[in-house]
Amino acid sequence: MQIDHVGVLVPDLEAASAFARDVLGLGDPAVTFEAPEHGLAGAFFGMGGARLELFTLERREPSRPDGVDHVAVVVEVLDAEQQRLAGHGVRFTGPATADHVDAPIEIRGRRHLWTDPATSGGYRIQLTAAS
Repeated sequence: MQIDHVGVLVPDLEAASAFARDVLGLGDPAVTFEAPEHGLAGAFFGMGGARLELFTLERREPSRPDGVDHVAVVVEVLDAEQQRLAGHGVRFTGPATADHVDAPIEIRGRRHLWTDPATSGGYRIQLTAAS
């Protein structure tokens, strides 16, 4: 696994992006995105070898607070990693809800899974296919 980004759930994407750009000095986002089918919008900022993702959720579950939401890693073979982790009792969700999923979700041309924190040591990991 290689770290790709840290995802921070924010209440106001414009204000959070302005802070990252102007106060932290990260410059303009390298990438902005919208995935309306999942109620997501966000921006990625370069930070050395990894990225900072600031994002909003249109439909957020009450138990999902603002702040660091997940650490994203790139894995060589997503299906194999899913099977390996499932063998340890890890369950997977989509990006916006706690509903369990059995297959990776495609967003912007890449396949992803998010671990259910209740089954992955108390924190969410986003697994992203290398290609």
